[in-house]
Amino acid sequence: MPELKSNNLSFWQKAKNIFSVYRNRMFLWFKKKLPLKRELGGTIDKKLIFSLHRSQLPNWSQLKYVGQFLSNQEKKIIQVCSAVIIINFIFLGFIFYKHNVKLAPASGGSYTEAITGAPKFINPLYSAINNVDGDLAALIYSSLLTRDKNGGLAPDLAEKFTVSEDGKIYTFYLKENAVWHDKTPLTANDVVFTFQAIKNPEYKSPLRVSFTGVEIEKVDERAVKFILTEPYAAFLELLTFGILPASAWEPIVPAAANLAELNLKPLGSGPYAFKSLTKDKAGNIKSYELEANKQYFREKPYISTVIFKFFPLFGDGVNAINEGKVEGIDYLPQEYENKITNKNNLNQYYLTQPQFTALFFNQNNLGALKDARVRQALAFALDKTSLAALFPHTQIIDSPILPMFTEFYNESVAKYDFNVDQARSLLNAAGWQVTEVPTANASEGATTTNVLPGDRWQKKGDEWLTLTIATIDQPDTVQVAEFIKKAWEAINVKVTVNAVPAQLIQTEVTRPRNYQVLLYGLVLGADPDQYPFWHSSQIGPSGLNLTNYINKEVDILLEDGRITTNKSTRQEKYNKLQEIIARDLPAIFLYSQSYPYLQNNKIKGFDTQAITIPSDRFSNIVNWYINTRKKIVW
Repeated sequence: MPELKSNNLSFWQKAKNIFSVYRNRMFLWFKKKLPLKRELGGTIDKKLIFSLHRSQLPNWSQLKYVGQFLSNQEKKIIQVCSAVIIINFIFLGFIFYKHNVKLAPASGGSYTEAITGAPKFINPLYSAINNVDGDLAALIYSSLLTRDKNGGLAPDLAEKFTVSEDGKIYTFYLKENAVWHDKTPLTANDVVFTFQAIKNPEYKSPLRVSFTGVEIEKVDERAVKFILTEPYAAFLELLTFGILPASAWEPIVPAAANLAELNLKPLGSGPYAFKSLTKDKAGNIKSYELEANKQYFREKPYISTVIFKFFPLFGDGVNAINEGKVEGIDYLPQEYENKITNKNNLNQYYLTQPQFTALFFNQNNLGALKDARVRQALAFALDKTSLAALFPHTQIIDSPILPMFTEFYNESVAKYDFNVDQARSLLNAAGWQVTEVPTANASEGATTTNVLPGDRWQKKGDEWLTLTIATIDQPDTVQVAEFIKKAWEAINVKVTVNAVPAQLIQTEVTRPRNYQVLLYGLVLGADPDQYPFWHSSQIGPSGLNLTNYINKEVDILLEDGRITTNKSTRQEKYNKLQEIIARDLPAIFLYSQSYPYLQNNKIKGFDTQAITIPSDRFSNIVNWYINTRKKIVW
């Protein structure tokens, strides 16, 4: 084999040199084979001319003769080089596939979720009353603003909005490609109609009170203007209500709106549209089917069909998911978590929510609790760490403004850490002494004070320190109430627990303020505004001031905090607010609990972290998927 001048030559350069040498050899060989020329009828010259092409690169006609002129060593070299090239191509192909070919979501599939309860009014005017209605309305209707996966506000129907310098005028511009499920355009007329319906007392919408002092004005077909009588820092948080189609609802008399078929077979503009529903013989809705909206103006959802199955009890939903009849449960109470049998196929999510559970002291029925030292003693007697350990994914709190509102939470607020000795000392300072109940007072004591002879309880003069805790008759809340009862009785305070059925708690307990101590959970808004819970104007059956708390300084702080749009000013107001409430102690704040949501792991793309209301778990449903496809990513 001829030697090459350089070992640094590329493969093709070496090949060109080899074929140039052998091309000349082949020419000499053919010249010596003249008899062969006669045998081939003179065609060899023609073939030789075409074979000896002057190109430096070998062509296919030349390549077919290579094997006849290479030595065994040269053949092995070429074979090894060819093998190396093939292996490299395979390796590069594998690397490319690994790094550049990815699984991507694909359309199709069906998701079925179990929901406790049943729909009544799938209508933005009323859906806030019933969580089931809220869940369905969140998928069927669009709103000016919506929630993102972190619980923050994000544009929905709104392309953009502006706010006037005085904070009193909000102008919203609608997206041009927004249409209803029947493909008709969604315009400013629909937004105006919905807002006016909310404010119309004939519709009896619970949202009406939220928009007191707010008016709306149509700017053009794609813009509306909200006009406030005074600034309101949390106004944008109110604009997540669904928009109704004016053309469908205008013919319906407002007083009869709750009877309209559109409440159960709605027309919306959201990611999913109504498809069908089924009822049992008694007329109860058993299932509800939605289909993906192909005209949706935002990202189209991947999952084609969403089905809801309704059950009267949480346990029924658990049975359904264990039997494979559903792929998700809207809410999973802790007492049912151990009853889930196929946990390996499920994802358990705990979503942060603006919620807290507290002990509310009724200022109109305090008795011995009028003394702040007694309330402080009760606070010191509670081991919140042990209490929170009873419920996974809970956070201990000491303030009505939760730590999740990082910019407004006052970390230095007074805390009542577990200290039994401090609790007893405060009771002693307030004049209470641990006293054994005498036998002679057995009849009177059992009747008037709920104490029994031989027991040792706190007593002051002729009064025994006894308390009654009212709460909802549900396993988790009763468990908490019993924990508190045990903790307070450890400092010799007699406690009775009054567990009230959930369907009666509002009519018989909270609205009439028929309690001394109330163990209750509150769902807050997405804004740190505490006006509904602590302002004196919210006392009474229609308000949420569960303690009947009155403090003029707190009233002013709440009023100023909600109308200023200056963040530092709001921080100052709310820091002071938290300090005063911690000092007055109208309530003992216990913990904030996450929202437990269970879903089959065949559902991909769920990445919601925080919610404001339960239906916010669907905030990114357009990104959920079941099917996949391969996609090249560069």
